[in-house]
Amino acid sequence: MNRSICPRCGQPADLGLCPQCALDLAELFHLPNLVEVTLCSVCGSRQIKGKWQHPDDRSLEELASQAAVDAIWLHEEFREPKIEIDLRQIGATRYLAKADIKGAFRGRRVEEHCEIPVRIKLVACDRCSRMAGKYFQSTVQVRGNRARDLTQHEIEQCKSIARSMADAGYRNGDQLSFIREMREVKGGLDIVLGSTQLGRHMARAIYERFGGRLLESCKLVGKKDGRDVYRSTLLVRLPRLKRGDIVSFRGSFFEVTGFDGKMASITSLREGRRSSLSEEVAQAVEILGNRADAKKAIVILADDDAMEILDPDTFKTTLASNPKGLSVRPGEEVSVVRTVNGFIALE
Repeated sequence: MNRSICPRCGQPADLGLCPQCALDLAELFHLPNLVEVTLCSVCGSRQIKGKWQHPDDRSLEELASQAAVDAIWLHEEFREPKIEIDLRQIGATRYLAKADIKGAFRGRRVEEHCEIPVRIKLVACDRCSRMAGKYFQSTVQVRGNRARDLTQHEIEQCKSIARSMADAGYRNGDQLSFIREMREVKGGLDIVLGSTQLGRHMARAIYERFGGRLLESCKLVGKKDGRDVYRSTLLVRLPRLKRGDIVSFRGSFFEVTGFDGKMASITSLREGRRSSLSEEVAQAVEILGNRADAKKAIVILADDDAMEILDPDTFKTTLASNPKGLSVRPGEEVSVVRTVNGFIALE
């Protein structure tokens, strides 16, 4: 193979500069004068390239060391790089990262020692600053109806849905996905939220869980950057019926098992057949009890249609209707709901 002469030192070279001159002239590393790690002083989130990232369980020292490594620029032909950091704290929010950089460049081993100052910058992230400033865009109002208020169980379920959805939105990068306030009010629950999008998704989830009606209204509250700013109120008005209600419909006992918009889904306790009730019919059916109020009772005798049980409160013998397919033997326990028409056994 023909070899050329290095124009810098006169030594033989394959192409252009010899390996030593190429090493001497190449900028293998580039180090910043200062590395800043921007953290939220409230929640611990870290700002990377202008975007806030979720906090993790790494210590300040680990974050400072990683930031120093990330800030080191290496030549594209630098091979097998290995960077070791020795971090030393020199102030309340300042560190000095001593870096040992090892690798290879065009077949020659390279080792470099350098120091990189690192500063921890504590600020409030967008989410925390808005929460501290009582910022909000929407309010979800959950209410009962003329026949009943929300039960405490329904209120707790709504709170659980709200927390879960706000956390999920935040984990997906939405800085406005937060609950500013949840307050129990007369007749229901108010959930004050950081974004209108979260409010709409949350109201829809509550509506699909409990049924009823969903209404939205908006109010102009000002302008920002020449654009109108609105706040929305989303009202979820729960229906008369709720999940687990035992109702009498067309001479049979049914359990409310869910909702599809304004329709209540019901299942026959006797045959297990499914049906639906319109909003108008649901307003008129007789509510006998709810599965949440069921108690355990001891079976004395049982056949296909009825069973003799011990009243769980008085321990006197009484009768309970028997769902089709429910097989129990004397001495076993069964869940029963007390109604004005007697006990109803549940599967």
